Amino acid sequence: MERKRVEWRAHLHKEMRRGFLSMWILWTLKKKGGKMYGYEIMQSLRLKTRGRWIPKAGTIYPILRRLEKRGFVKSEWTSSKAGGLSRRYYKITPEGKKAAETAFSEWRKLMSGFKEFLRELFGVD
Repeated sequence: MERKRVEWRAHLHKEMRRGFLSMWILWTLKKKGGKMYGYEIMQSLRLKTRGRWIPKAGTIYPILRRLEKRGFVKSEWTSSKAGGLSRRYYKITPEGKKAAETAFSEWRKLMSGFKEFLRELFGVD
């Protein structure tokens, strides 16, 4: 019984992350208004969740590639002038901004439907 509960919990977390992270990345890039590299995006999520959720590179980078394939973000490699490591920077595109606004609108509708449930579950408004 405990094993099934652990498996269900892992599946639930995976599904939540999958949908949420694409939107988080678009929101973060939109809010920044400039370029960010992958690790910077991961640290932004870590800071916003007070360290409770730290996505792995193996989760973030495939999402960034999918967003780029859809035309929602654009990337470019930039090398350090001091001869350091090159970094791949990502920036939201106009199409990405439109997609983000649509996603945010849908999430607002969805979350307003869950408001009472969340109030009861967590005791917050």
